[in-house]
Amino acid sequence: MSVAVLLAVTAGAVVASKFGLVVWASLLVLLAAYFTGVSVTRRTAVVSVLVAIAGFAAAATFVAGDWWTGFGPTIPAAVLAGAALGNAVRTGREIAAIRAASARVLEDLGSLLGGQHDPVLDLDLDNLLDDHVEVTVVGEQRPLPAPVDVTVYRVVQESIANARKYGTGWVQLTMEYEPDRIVIEVRNERAGTSRRGTGHGLVGLRERVALVDGQLSAGPEGKDFVIRAVL
Repeated sequence: MSVAVLLAVTAGAVVASKFGLVVWASLLVLLAAYFTGVSVTRRTAVVSVLVAIAGFAAAATFVAGDWWTGFGPTIPAAVLAGAALGNAVRTGREIAAIRAASARVLEDLGSLLGGQHDPVLDLDLDNLLDDHVEVTVVGEQRPLPAPVDVTVYRVVQESIANARKYGTGWVQLTMEYEPDRIVIEVRNERAGTSRRGTGHGLVGLRERVALVDGQLSAGPEGKDFVIRAVL
């Protein structure tokens, strides 16, 4: 859509250049090119800019004659400047996202290098639990691989925080050790008709679980809201 707008605005600038409205047309072209640079990939932006400039030059030559005199060149310049600025903003956002992801990886790496190989209930969960959290352990508790160990801790941490924020009453935490996996379930009664499972916390949690080939589900079950992770 942004590319189509850029081409349409540039086409309109051809008419504007004939009637001496080049400066105003340049401002509109600058904005259209900026939003194109922000919303599309760099390659698409480059192609769009080249097409827009070439189209403007050809059409303006036919409609307005020597458009390259006076203020005429400001329109191609506005296309270039707007697209370059928009692409720079888009790249900055991507670098910021990479930085945030890297910080999470470094955090987990620090936990792994710290030698956390004990069963997950020994991973300082006391600060996550209180008198309103009922913990049930099924099966024989055993050490877990370090990446899984850290992921289990994060699942419990985020799930209990989610329950405290949105739920009501008791929180039931069940940790079931099966021969080749561990199942974590956090269940609590929903407060009213609140809906959860689409926030950044749970989205990030799904991504974290996927990194260790696990699966996470979150949603209502009857009157309860349940977060379940299989690792």
